[in-house]
Amino acid sequence: MRHKNFLYNNLVGIRLLYKMFPKSIILYAILQMLHGVSWVLQVMSVQYLFDGISEDQGSIPALAIRILLLGAAYAFAQTMNGVANCYGQILNQKVLKETNGILFRTIDRKEAIAFEHADELDRIEKAVLGSEGVFWVSTTILDLLFFYVFYFVMMSWYLFSLAPVLSICTAIIFVPNVAARLLHMISFEHLENEAAPVRRKMEYYADCIIGKAYYKETRLWGCGGSFFDRYNKMLKKLNRLHFRMQVRKEKINLCINVLTVAAYGAIIGMLIHYVLTDVISVGAFAAVFAALREFYGFMDEVISERLAIAIENMATVKNYLAFIKEDAGEREQTELPERFEIRLDHVSFAYPQPEAGEQKLALSDINLRIPWGQTVALVGENGSGKSTLCHIIAGLYSPTEGTVSYGEVQRGAGRIGSGISAVFQKFCRYHMSLGENIRISDMDGRKSEEKLSRICKEVGVVPGWAGGMDGMLGREFGGAEVSGGQWQRIAIARGIYRNNSLLILDEPTAAIDALEEKYLYEEFGELSRDCTSVIVTHRLASAQIADRILVIKDGRIVQDGSHGELIAAEGEYRTMYELQRQWYR
Repeated sequence: MRHKNFLYNNLVGIRLLYKMFPKSIILYAILQMLHGVSWVLQVMSVQYLFDGISEDQGSIPALAIRILLLGAAYAFAQTMNGVANCYGQILNQKVLKETNGILFRTIDRKEAIAFEHADELDRIEKAVLGSEGVFWVSTTILDLLFFYVFYFVMMSWYLFSLAPVLSICTAIIFVPNVAARLLHMISFEHLENEAAPVRRKMEYYADCIIGKAYYKETRLWGCGGSFFDRYNKMLKKLNRLHFRMQVRKEKINLCINVLTVAAYGAIIGMLIHYVLTDVISVGAFAAVFAALREFYGFMDEVISERLAIAIENMATVKNYLAFIKEDAGEREQTELPERFEIRLDHVSFAYPQPEAGEQKLALSDINLRIPWGQTVALVGENGSGKSTLCHIIAGLYSPTEGTVSYGEVQRGAGRIGSGISAVFQKFCRYHMSLGENIRISDMDGRKSEEKLSRICKEVGVVPGWAGGMDGMLGREFGGAEVSGGQWQRIAIARGIYRNNSLLILDEPTAAIDALEEKYLYEEFGELSRDCTSVIVTHRLASAQIADRILVIKDGRIVQDGSHGELIAAEGEYRTMYELQRQWYR
Protein backbone atom coordinates (compact mmCIF):
# COMPACT_ATOMS: atom_id res chain seq x y z
CA MET A 1 0.00 0.00 0.00
CA ARG A 2 3.01 2.31 0.42
CA HIS A 3 3.46 2.84 -3.32
CA LYS A 4 -0.25 3.64 -3.55
CA ASN A 5 0.12 6.18 -0.76
CA PHE A 6 3.11 7.69 -2.56
CA LEU A 7 1.18 7.94 -5.81
CA TYR A 8 -1.94 9.25 -4.06
CA ASN A 9 -0.06 11.96 -2.18
CA ASN A 10 1.79 12.98 -5.34
CA LEU A 11 -1.54 13.36 -7.14
CA VAL A 12 -2.95 15.33 -4.22
CA GLY A 13 0.12 17.57 -4.34
CA ILE A 14 -0.17 18.07 -8.11
CA ARG A 15 -3.86 18.93 -7.73
CA LEU A 16 -2.92 21.52 -5.10
CA LEU A 17 -0.24 23.00 -7.37
CA TYR A 18 -2.62 23.04 -10.36
CA LYS A 19 -5.22 24.80 -8.26
CA MET A 20 -2.65 27.47 -7.40
CA PHE A 21 -1.08 27.98 -10.84
CA PRO A 22 -2.90 26.00 -13.59
CA LYS A 23 -1.19 27.64 -16.58
CA SER A 24 2.25 27.47 -14.97
CA ILE A 25 1.93 23.75 -14.20
CA ILE A 26 0.83 23.00 -17.79
CA LEU A 27 3.78 25.02 -19.12
CA TYR A 28 6.09 23.17 -16.73
CA ALA A 29 4.88 19.81 -18.09
CA ILE A 30 5.34 20.97 -21.71
CA LEU A 31 8.90 22.16 -21.00
CA GLN A 32 9.76 18.81 -19.38
CA MET A 33 8.39 16.96 -22.43
CA LEU A 34 10.42 19.11 -24.83
CA HIS A 35 13.45 18.55 -22.62
CA GLY A 36 13.02 14.77 -23.01
CA VAL A 37 12.58 15.05 -26.78
CA SER A 38 15.78 17.10 -27.06
CA TRP A 39 17.94 14.29 -25.64
CA VAL A 40 16.50 11.71 -28.05
CA LEU A 41 17.12 14.07 -30.98
CA GLN A 42 20.78 14.18 -29.94
CA VAL A 43 21.06 10.38 -30.22
CA MET A 44 19.34 10.32 -33.60
CA SER A 45 21.54 13.14 -34.92
CA VAL A 46 24.69 11.27 -33.85
CA GLN A 47 23.59 8.19 -35.83
CA TYR A 48 22.66 10.42 -38.77
CA LEU A 49 26.16 11.97 -38.75
CA PHE A 50 28.12 8.69 -38.52
CA ASP A 51 25.96 6.95 -41.09
CA GLY A 52 26.55 9.94 -43.35
CA ILE A 53 30.32 9.62 -42.95
CA SER A 54 30.22 6.03 -44.25
CA GLU A 55 27.58 6.67 -46.90
CA ASP A 56 28.55 10.06 -48.37
CA GLN A 57 32.34 9.45 -48.28
CA GLY A 58 33.84 12.82 -49.00
CA SER A 59 30.72 14.85 -49.71
CA ILE A 60 31.65 17.92 -47.67
CA PRO A 61 28.30 19.81 -48.11
CA ALA A 62 26.29 16.78 -47.01
CA LEU A 63 28.53 16.18 -43.97
CA ALA A 64 28.39 19.88 -43.11
CA ILE A 65 24.60 19.72 -43.03
CA ARG A 66 24.72 16.65 -40.79
CA ILE A 67 27.22 18.36 -38.45
CA LEU A 68 25.00 21.46 -38.29
CA LEU A 69 22.00 19.29 -37.43
CA LEU A 70 24.01 17.59 -34.68
CA GLY A 71 25.07 20.99 -33.31
CA ALA A 72 21.48 22.22 -33.45
CA ALA A 73 20.28 19.12 -31.57
CA TYR A 74 22.90 19.61 -28.84
CA ALA A 75 22.12 23.34 -28.61
CA PHE A 76 18.40 22.60 -28.34
CA ALA A 77 19.05 20.01 -25.61
CA GLN A 78 21.20 22.38 -23.56
CA THR A 79 18.75 25.23 -24.03
CA MET A 80 15.82 23.12 -22.91
CA ASN A 81 17.84 21.84 -19.96
CA GLY A 82 18.51 25.41 -18.81
CA VAL A 83 14.99 26.68 -19.51
CA ALA A 84 13.28 23.74 -17.79
CA ASN A 85 15.50 23.94 -14.71
CA CYS A 86 15.29 27.73 -14.48
CA TYR A 87 11.52 27.73 -14.84
CA GLY A 88 11.29 25.00 -12.20
CA GLN A 89 13.25 27.15 -9.74
CA ILE A 90 11.07 30.19 -10.42
CA LEU A 91 7.87 28.17 -10.10
CA ASN A 92 9.19 26.61 -6.89
CA GLN A 93 9.51 30.05 -5.30
CA LYS A 94 5.97 30.96 -6.34
CA VAL A 95 4.62 27.68 -4.97
CA LEU A 96 6.60 28.02 -1.72
CA LYS A 97 5.02 31.41 -1.15
CA GLU A 98 1.53 29.93 -1.59
CA THR A 99 2.14 26.74 0.42
CA ASN A 100 3.57 28.76 3.29
CA GLY A 101 0.59 31.10 3.04
CA ILE A 102 -1.82 28.17 3.28
CA LEU A 103 0.17 26.76 6.20
CA PHE A 104 0.25 30.06 8.08
CA ARG A 105 -3.48 30.63 7.56
CA THR A 106 -4.20 27.08 8.74
CA ILE A 107 -2.13 27.61 11.89
CA ASP A 108 -3.70 31.02 12.43
CA ARG A 109 -7.18 29.45 12.40
CA LYS A 110 -6.29 27.12 15.23
CA GLU A 111 -7.47 27.89 18.74
CA ALA A 112 -4.80 28.98 21.20
CA ILE A 113 -5.21 25.79 23.23
CA ALA A 114 -3.77 23.82 20.29
CA PHE A 115 -0.34 25.19 21.21
CA GLU A 116 -0.60 23.55 24.62
CA HIS A 117 -0.60 20.08 22.96
CA ALA A 118 2.84 18.49 22.39
CA ASP A 119 1.37 16.31 19.64
CA GLU A 120 -0.05 19.34 17.87
CA LEU A 121 3.31 21.13 18.05
CA ASP A 122 4.92 18.06 16.46
CA ARG A 123 2.31 18.13 13.68
CA ILE A 124 3.04 21.80 13.04
CA GLU A 125 6.79 21.12 13.03
CA LYS A 126 6.38 18.35 10.44
CA ALA A 127 3.98 20.42 8.34
CA VAL A 128 6.45 23.35 8.22
CA LEU A 129 9.15 21.01 6.90
CA GLY A 130 6.70 19.55 4.38
CA SER A 131 5.78 22.98 3.04
CA GLU A 132 9.34 23.47 1.80
CA GLY A 133 9.29 20.32 -0.32
CA VAL A 134 5.77 20.33 -1.75
CA PHE A 135 6.81 21.50 -5.21
CA TRP A 136 9.78 19.20 -5.85
CA VAL A 137 8.18 16.15 -4.28
CA SER A 138 4.73 16.67 -5.80
CA THR A 139 6.10 17.31 -9.29
CA THR A 140 7.95 13.97 -9.24
CA ILE A 141 5.08 12.36 -11.13
CA LEU A 142 5.07 15.18 -13.70
CA ASP A 143 8.82 14.83 -14.21
CA LEU A 144 8.53 11.06 -14.50
CA LEU A 145 5.72 11.25 -17.04
CA PHE A 146 6.77 14.20 -19.18
CA PHE A 147 10.55 13.95 -19.06
CA TYR A 148 11.91 10.59 -17.86
CA VAL A 149 9.16 8.25 -19.10
CA PHE A 150 8.82 10.21 -22.33
CA TYR A 151 12.59 10.00 -22.85
CA PHE A 152 12.80 6.30 -21.93
CA VAL A 153 9.82 5.36 -24.12
CA MET A 154 11.29 7.14 -27.13
CA MET A 155 14.74 5.65 -26.48
CA SER A 156 13.21 2.18 -26.05
CA TRP A 157 11.37 2.60 -29.34
CA TYR A 158 14.62 3.68 -30.97
CA LEU A 159 16.52 0.69 -29.51
CA PHE A 160 13.66 -1.66 -30.45
CA SER A 161 13.90 -0.45 -34.06
CA LEU A 162 17.58 -1.42 -34.03
CA ALA A 163 17.27 -4.73 -32.13
CA PRO A 164 14.26 -5.71 -29.95
CA VAL A 165 16.45 -7.42 -27.34
CA LEU A 166 18.22 -4.10 -26.58
CA SER A 167 14.92 -2.45 -25.68
CA ILE A 168 13.79 -5.42 -23.57
CA CYS A 169 17.04 -5.53 -21.57
CA THR A 170 16.91 -1.84 -20.70
CA ALA A 171 13.27 -2.13 -19.63
CA ILE A 172 13.98 -5.10 -17.35
CA ILE A 173 16.56 -3.13 -15.39
CA PHE A 174 13.87 -0.73 -14.15
CA VAL A 175 11.86 -3.33 -12.25
CA PRO A 176 14.28 -4.13 -9.38
CA ASN A 177 15.43 -0.51 -9.21
CA VAL A 178 11.95 0.92 -8.71
CA ALA A 179 10.95 -1.85 -6.31
CA ALA A 180 14.01 -1.24 -4.16
CA ARG A 181 13.37 2.50 -3.97
CA LEU A 182 9.78 1.96 -2.91
CA LEU A 183 11.07 -0.03 0.07
CA HIS A 184 12.57 3.19 1.42
CA MET A 185 9.16 4.78 1.84
CA ILE A 186 8.09 2.94 4.95
CA SER A 187 11.51 3.44 6.55
CA PHE A 188 11.65 7.18 6.01
CA GLU A 189 8.03 7.72 6.99
CA HIS A 190 8.77 6.05 10.34
CA LEU A 191 11.98 8.06 10.59
CA GLU A 192 10.14 11.37 10.19
CA ASN A 193 7.55 10.44 12.81
CA GLU A 194 10.32 9.54 15.26
CA ALA A 195 12.55 12.48 14.37
CA ALA A 196 10.05 15.37 14.63
CA PRO A 197 9.78 15.50 18.47
CA VAL A 198 13.52 14.87 18.85
CA ARG A 199 14.34 17.66 16.40
CA ARG A 200 11.96 20.06 18.18
CA LYS A 201 13.62 19.39 21.54
CA MET A 202 17.06 19.84 20.00
CA GLU A 203 16.08 23.22 18.52
CA TYR A 204 14.58 24.26 21.86
CA TYR A 205 17.80 23.45 23.75
CA ALA A 206 19.79 25.36 21.14
CA ASP A 207 17.49 28.34 21.67
CA CYS A 208 18.07 28.08 25.44
CA ILE A 209 21.79 28.53 24.75
CA ILE A 210 21.79 31.25 22.09
CA GLY A 211 18.23 32.61 21.99
CA LYS A 212 17.70 36.21 23.02
CA ALA A 213 14.87 35.30 25.39
CA TYR A 214 17.12 32.93 27.37
CA TYR A 215 20.74 34.03 27.08
CA LYS A 216 20.83 36.36 30.12
CA GLU A 217 19.63 33.78 32.63
CA THR A 218 21.56 31.01 30.90
CA ARG A 219 24.78 33.04 31.36
CA LEU A 220 23.88 34.07 34.89
CA TRP A 221 23.14 30.56 36.13
CA GLY A 222 26.00 29.08 34.16
CA CYS A 223 23.69 26.38 32.82
CA GLY A 224 24.78 26.67 29.18
CA GLY A 225 26.78 23.44 29.56
CA SER A 226 23.72 21.61 30.84
CA PHE A 227 21.64 22.74 27.86
CA PHE A 228 24.52 21.87 25.53
CA ASP A 229 24.59 18.34 26.97
CA ARG A 230 20.83 18.05 26.41
CA TYR A 231 21.27 19.40 22.88
CA ASN A 232 24.02 16.84 22.17
CA LYS A 233 21.88 14.05 23.57
CA MET A 234 19.04 14.91 21.17
CA LEU A 235 21.50 15.42 18.30
CA LYS A 236 23.02 11.97 18.88
CA LYS A 237 19.57 10.43 19.00
CA LEU A 238 18.62 12.17 15.76
CA ASN A 239 21.89 11.12 14.13
CA ARG A 240 21.34 7.51 15.17
CA LEU A 241 17.94 7.54 13.52
CA HIS A 242 19.39 8.97 10.30
CA PHE A 243 22.41 6.63 10.39
CA ARG A 244 20.20 3.57 10.71
CA MET A 245 18.19 4.63 7.68
CA GLN A 246 21.25 5.58 5.63
CA VAL A 247 22.95 2.22 6.25
CA ARG A 248 19.83 0.42 5.07
CA LYS A 249 19.56 2.73 2.08
CA GLU A 250 23.19 2.25 1.01
CA LYS A 251 22.94 -1.54 1.23
CA ILE A 252 20.08 -1.45 -1.24
CA ASN A 253 21.95 1.09 -3.40
CA LEU A 254 24.98 -1.21 -3.59
CA CYS A 255 22.86 -4.08 -4.89
CA ILE A 256 21.19 -1.81 -7.43
CA ASN A 257 24.50 -0.39 -8.66
CA VAL A 258 25.97 -3.88 -9.14
CA LEU A 259 22.90 -4.89 -11.15
CA THR A 260 23.07 -1.70 -13.24
CA VAL A 261 26.78 -2.10 -14.07
CA ALA A 262 26.20 -5.72 -15.08
CA ALA A 263 23.33 -4.73 -17.35
CA TYR A 264 25.38 -1.88 -18.80
CA GLY A 265 28.18 -4.30 -19.71
CA ALA A 266 25.74 -6.80 -21.21
CA ILE A 267 24.21 -4.18 -23.51
CA ILE A 268 27.63 -2.97 -24.68
CA GLY A 269 28.55 -6.59 -25.45
CA MET A 270 25.37 -6.99 -27.51
CA LEU A 271 26.09 -3.75 -29.38
CA ILE A 272 29.56 -4.98 -30.34
CA HIS A 273 28.11 -8.32 -31.47
CA TYR A 274 25.42 -6.63 -33.58
CA VAL A 275 27.79 -4.23 -35.32
CA LEU A 276 30.23 -7.06 -36.10
CA THR A 277 27.41 -9.14 -37.58
CA ASP A 278 26.02 -6.17 -39.54
CA VAL A 279 22.72 -6.18 -37.64
CA ILE A 280 23.16 -2.46 -36.89
CA SER A 281 25.19 0.21 -38.63
CA VAL A 282 28.35 1.83 -37.32
CA GLY A 283 26.37 5.04 -36.92
CA ALA A 284 23.76 3.27 -34.79
CA PHE A 285 26.53 1.71 -32.69
CA ALA A 286 28.16 5.10 -32.14
CA ALA A 287 24.83 6.75 -31.30
CA VAL A 288 23.71 4.07 -28.83
CA PHE A 289 27.17 3.78 -27.27
CA ALA A 290 27.29 7.54 -26.73
CA ALA A 291 23.70 7.60 -25.45
CA LEU A 292 24.15 4.77 -22.94
CA ARG A 293 25.94 7.06 -20.51
CA GLU A 294 23.08 9.56 -20.60
CA PHE A 295 20.53 6.72 -20.56
CA TYR A 296 21.89 5.13 -17.39
CA GLY A 297 22.68 8.56 -15.97
CA PHE A 298 19.00 9.47 -16.28
CA MET A 299 18.01 6.07 -14.91
CA ASP A 300 20.23 6.60 -11.87
CA GLU A 301 18.98 10.17 -11.55
CA VAL A 302 15.32 9.23 -11.59
CA ILE A 303 15.75 6.30 -9.20
CA SER A 304 18.67 7.27 -6.95
CA GLU A 305 17.92 10.98 -6.80
CA ARG A 306 14.46 12.13 -7.85
CA LEU A 307 12.44 9.09 -6.81
CA ALA A 308 14.59 8.34 -3.75
CA ILE A 309 14.53 11.94 -2.50
CA ALA A 310 10.82 12.21 -3.20
CA ILE A 311 10.16 9.02 -1.24
CA GLU A 312 12.35 10.14 1.65
CA ASN A 313 10.63 13.53 1.81
CA MET A 314 7.13 12.32 1.03
CA ALA A 315 6.58 11.72 4.76
CA THR A 316 6.96 15.45 5.46
CA VAL A 317 4.87 16.46 2.44
CA LYS A 318 2.23 13.92 3.45
CA ASN A 319 2.16 15.54 6.90
CA TYR A 320 1.75 18.97 5.28
CA LEU A 321 -1.09 17.81 3.01
CA ALA A 322 -2.86 16.07 5.91
CA PHE A 323 -2.41 19.13 8.11
CA ILE A 324 -3.93 21.64 5.68
CA LYS A 325 -6.67 19.18 4.66
CA GLU A 326 -7.72 18.49 8.25
CA ASP A 327 -7.97 22.19 8.99
CA ALA A 328 -9.06 23.31 5.53
CA GLY A 329 -12.48 24.59 6.53
CA GLU A 330 -12.71 28.25 7.35
CA ARG A 331 -13.84 28.65 10.93
CA GLU A 332 -16.77 30.97 11.17
CA GLN A 333 -15.97 34.39 12.56
CA THR A 334 -17.96 35.17 15.70
CA GLU A 335 -18.93 38.82 15.45
CA LEU A 336 -19.87 40.42 18.76
CA PRO A 337 -22.51 43.09 19.30
CA GLU A 338 -21.37 46.62 20.13
CA ARG A 339 -22.43 46.24 23.77
CA PHE A 340 -22.96 42.97 25.58
CA GLU A 341 -23.12 41.24 28.91
CA ILE A 342 -20.59 38.45 29.45
CA ARG A 343 -22.03 35.22 30.84
CA LEU A 344 -20.18 32.10 31.91
CA ASP A 345 -22.44 29.18 32.81
CA HIS A 346 -20.93 26.17 34.60
CA VAL A 347 -17.59 26.70 32.87
CA SER A 348 -14.80 24.24 33.59
CA PHE A 349 -11.47 23.99 31.83
CA ALA A 350 -8.58 21.51 31.83
CA TYR A 351 -5.24 21.82 30.05
CA PRO A 352 -4.05 18.87 27.93
CA GLN A 353 -2.59 16.07 30.03
CA PRO A 354 0.73 14.53 28.88
CA GLU A 355 -0.47 11.09 29.87
CA ALA A 356 -3.84 9.46 30.32
CA GLY A 357 -5.06 9.81 33.86
CA GLU A 358 -7.28 11.87 36.09
CA GLN A 359 -8.01 15.24 34.49
CA LYS A 360 -6.95 18.22 36.58
CA LEU A 361 -9.25 21.21 36.20
CA ALA A 362 -7.69 24.68 36.02
CA LEU A 363 -11.21 26.15 36.33
CA SER A 364 -14.14 24.40 37.97
CA ASP A 365 -17.84 25.23 37.58
CA ILE A 366 -17.48 28.98 37.06
CA ASN A 367 -20.76 30.94 36.94
CA LEU A 368 -20.25 34.60 36.21
CA ARG A 369 -22.11 37.65 34.90
CA ILE A 370 -20.25 40.81 33.88
CA PRO A 371 -22.64 43.62 32.87
CA TRP A 372 -21.73 45.98 30.06
CA GLY A 373 -19.32 48.76 31.09
CA GLN A 374 -18.25 47.19 34.38
CA THR A 375 -14.60 47.06 35.45
CA VAL A 376 -13.77 43.75 37.12
CA ALA A 377 -10.51 42.90 38.91
CA LEU A 378 -9.34 39.29 39.30
CA VAL A 379 -7.08 38.62 42.27
CA GLY A 380 -5.66 35.49 43.85
CA GLU A 381 -2.52 33.47 44.37
CA ASN A 382 -0.26 32.32 41.55
CA GLY A 383 -1.74 29.32 39.78
CA SER A 384 -5.24 30.01 41.05
CA GLY A 385 -6.65 30.23 37.49
CA LYS A 386 -6.84 34.00 36.91
CA SER A 387 -5.04 34.00 33.55
CA THR A 388 -6.92 30.90 32.39
CA LEU A 389 -10.21 32.64 33.17
CA CYS A 390 -9.02 35.64 31.14
CA HIS A 391 -8.24 33.36 28.19
CA ILE A 392 -11.74 31.88 28.43
CA ILE A 393 -13.38 35.33 28.60
CA ALA A 394 -11.23 36.58 25.71
CA GLY A 395 -12.38 33.65 23.54
CA LEU A 396 -8.87 32.24 23.13
CA TYR A 397 -9.78 28.97 24.85
CA SER A 398 -13.03 27.07 24.54
CA PRO A 399 -14.30 25.72 27.85
CA THR A 400 -13.98 22.00 28.49
CA GLU A 401 -17.50 22.16 29.93
CA GLY A 402 -20.13 24.89 30.07
CA THR A 403 -20.85 27.87 27.83
CA VAL A 404 -19.58 31.39 27.31
CA SER A 405 -21.93 34.04 25.90
CA TYR A 406 -21.51 37.65 24.82
CA GLY A 407 -25.00 39.07 24.93
CA GLU A 408 -27.03 36.87 22.60
CA VAL A 409 -23.93 35.44 20.92
CA GLN A 410 -22.65 32.16 22.32
CA ARG A 411 -19.01 31.22 21.96
CA GLY A 412 -18.91 28.29 19.55
CA ALA A 413 -16.29 26.60 17.40
CA GLY A 414 -15.60 29.88 15.59
CA ARG A 415 -13.08 32.51 16.53
CA ILE A 416 -13.78 35.99 17.87
CA GLY A 417 -13.48 38.35 14.93
CA SER A 418 -13.34 41.69 16.72
CA GLY A 419 -14.51 43.55 19.77
CA ILE A 420 -12.04 42.09 22.29
CA SER A 421 -8.60 43.44 23.13
CA ALA A 422 -6.08 42.23 25.68
CA VAL A 423 -2.65 43.01 27.12
CA PHE A 424 -1.00 39.98 28.66
CA GLN A 425 1.80 39.69 31.18
CA LYS A 426 4.02 38.08 28.54
CA PHE A 427 3.22 40.63 25.87
CA CYS A 428 5.00 40.64 22.52
CA ARG A 429 7.90 42.93 21.74
CA TYR A 430 7.59 43.28 17.98
CA HIS A 431 10.77 44.28 16.18
CA MET A 432 9.01 46.88 14.06
CA SER A 433 8.59 50.63 14.18
CA LEU A 434 7.01 52.21 17.24
CA GLY A 435 3.88 53.13 15.26
CA GLU A 436 3.54 49.62 13.83
CA ASN A 437 3.97 48.13 17.32
CA ILE A 438 0.82 49.95 18.39
CA ARG A 439 -1.25 49.85 15.19
CA ILE A 440 -0.73 46.10 14.72
CA SER A 441 -3.69 45.44 17.04
CA ASP A 442 -6.06 46.93 14.46
CA MET A 443 -4.35 46.74 11.06
CA ASP A 444 -7.71 46.40 9.27
CA GLY A 445 -9.00 49.60 10.82
CA ARG A 446 -8.63 53.08 9.40
CA LYS A 447 -5.14 54.42 9.96
CA SER A 448 -5.36 57.51 12.14
CA GLU A 449 -2.25 59.43 13.16
CA GLU A 450 -4.37 61.65 15.44
CA LYS A 451 -5.71 58.59 17.30
CA LEU A 452 -2.23 57.12 17.56
CA SER A 453 -0.74 60.33 18.97
CA ARG A 454 -3.63 60.77 21.44
CA ILE A 455 -3.34 57.23 22.83
CA CYS A 456 0.46 57.50 23.13
CA LYS A 457 0.04 60.72 25.09
CA GLU A 458 -2.64 59.25 27.37
CA VAL A 459 -0.65 56.07 28.10
CA GLY A 460 2.72 57.81 28.38
CA VAL A 461 4.42 56.47 25.27
CA VAL A 462 7.08 58.93 24.08
CA PRO A 463 7.88 58.86 20.32
CA GLY A 464 11.41 59.97 21.17
CA TRP A 465 12.14 56.52 22.59
CA ALA A 466 12.55 55.27 19.03
CA GLY A 467 13.43 58.55 17.34
CA GLY A 468 9.86 59.03 16.15
CA MET A 469 6.84 56.90 15.28
CA ASP A 470 8.67 55.41 12.30
CA GLY A 471 11.74 54.53 14.36
CA MET A 472 12.59 50.84 14.71
CA LEU A 473 12.33 49.14 18.10
CA GLY A 474 14.57 46.28 19.21
CA ARG A 475 18.25 45.64 18.49
CA GLU A 476 17.42 42.59 16.38
CA PHE A 477 17.24 44.75 13.23
CA GLY A 478 19.33 47.70 14.40
CA GLY A 479 16.58 49.57 16.23
CA ALA A 480 16.44 51.26 19.61
CA GLU A 481 16.09 49.13 22.74
CA VAL A 482 13.76 50.49 25.42
CA SER A 483 13.23 49.48 29.04
CA GLY A 484 10.78 46.84 30.23
CA GLY A 485 8.47 49.50 31.63
CA GLN A 486 8.49 51.38 28.33
CA TRP A 487 7.72 48.18 26.43
CA GLN A 488 4.77 47.63 28.78
CA ARG A 489 3.37 51.09 28.06
CA ILE A 490 3.70 50.36 24.33
CA ALA A 491 1.83 47.06 24.85
CA ILE A 492 -0.96 48.83 26.77
CA ALA A 493 -1.22 51.48 24.04
CA ARG A 494 -1.52 48.63 21.54
CA GLY A 495 -4.42 47.11 23.48
CA ILE A 496 -6.26 50.42 23.78
CA TYR A 497 -5.68 51.38 20.11
CA ARG A 498 -7.84 48.47 18.98
CA ASN A 499 -11.54 49.29 18.78
CA ASN A 500 -12.98 47.05 21.46
CA SER A 501 -15.99 46.37 23.62
CA LEU A 502 -13.99 44.29 26.10
CA LEU A 503 -10.48 45.12 27.29
CA ILE A 504 -8.45 42.65 29.34
CA LEU A 505 -5.27 43.50 31.23
CA ASP A 506 -3.61 40.32 32.50
CA GLU A 507 -0.87 41.68 34.79
CA PRO A 508 0.83 43.78 32.10
CA THR A 509 2.47 46.09 34.67
CA ALA A 510 4.89 43.67 36.36
CA ALA A 511 7.92 45.79 35.40
CA ILE A 512 6.38 49.02 36.70
CA ASP A 513 6.73 50.09 40.33
CA ALA A 514 3.63 50.17 42.56
CA LEU A 515 3.18 53.96 42.47
CA GLU A 516 3.49 54.19 38.69
CA GLU A 517 1.14 51.21 38.36
CA LYS A 518 -1.44 53.02 40.51
CA TYR A 519 -1.28 56.09 38.25
CA LEU A 520 -1.40 53.93 35.13
CA TYR A 521 -4.48 52.03 36.32
CA GLU A 522 -6.20 55.30 37.20
CA GLU A 523 -5.50 56.48 33.65
CA PHE A 524 -6.66 53.12 32.37
CA GLY A 525 -9.94 53.55 34.27
CA GLU A 526 -10.55 56.74 32.31
CA LEU A 527 -9.50 55.23 28.99
CA SER A 528 -11.75 52.18 29.39
CA ARG A 529 -14.89 53.99 30.49
CA ASP A 530 -16.64 53.14 27.20
CA CYS A 531 -16.09 49.39 27.41
CA THR A 532 -16.10 46.42 29.77
CA SER A 533 -12.74 45.84 31.48
CA VAL A 534 -11.17 42.86 33.20
CA ILE A 535 -7.96 43.44 35.19
CA VAL A 536 -5.66 40.81 36.68
CA THR A 537 -3.29 42.11 39.35
CA HIS A 538 -1.38 40.93 42.39
CA ARG A 539 -1.35 44.43 43.89
CA LEU A 540 -4.64 44.82 45.70
CA ALA A 541 -4.22 48.59 45.94
CA SER A 542 -4.55 48.71 42.14
CA ALA A 543 -7.62 46.47 42.25
CA GLN A 544 -9.52 49.21 44.10
CA ILE A 545 -10.20 51.09 40.87
CA ALA A 546 -12.48 48.22 39.82
CA ASP A 547 -16.24 48.30 40.29
CA ARG A 548 -16.05 44.70 41.35
CA ILE A 549 -13.36 42.32 42.59
CA LEU A 550 -13.37 38.54 42.10
CA VAL A 551 -11.13 36.42 44.32
CA ILE A 552 -10.00 33.22 42.54
CA LYS A 553 -8.71 30.19 44.45
CA ASP A 554 -8.08 26.69 43.12
CA GLY A 555 -9.97 27.45 39.92
CA ARG A 556 -13.11 28.74 41.66
CA ILE A 557 -14.57 32.15 42.47
CA VAL A 558 -14.53 32.24 46.29
CA GLN A 559 -15.40 35.92 46.80
CA ASP A 560 -17.21 38.54 44.73
CA GLY A 561 -17.77 42.18 45.69
CA SER A 562 -16.38 45.69 45.91
CA HIS A 563 -13.21 46.52 47.82
CA GLY A 564 -15.19 47.84 50.77
CA GLU A 565 -17.47 44.81 50.87
CA LEU A 566 -14.57 42.34 50.74
CA ILE A 567 -12.56 44.19 53.41
CA ALA A 568 -15.58 44.12 55.72
CA ALA A 569 -15.99 40.35 55.30
CA GLU A 570 -13.82 37.57 56.60
CA GLY A 571 -12.07 35.79 53.76
CA GLU A 572 -9.20 35.48 51.32
CA TYR A 573 -9.28 39.09 50.13
CA ARG A 574 -8.91 40.69 53.54
CA THR A 575 -6.13 38.26 54.45
CA MET A 576 -4.18 39.10 51.27
CA TYR A 577 -4.83 42.82 51.71
CA GLU A 578 -3.52 42.84 55.31
CA LEU A 579 -0.39 40.93 54.28
CA GLN A 580 0.36 43.36 51.44
CA ARG A 581 -0.35 46.43 53.59
CA GLN A 582 2.38 45.34 56.02
CA TRP A 583 4.96 45.80 53.28
CA TYR A 584 4.09 49.47 52.92
CA ARG A 585 4.04 50.46 56.65
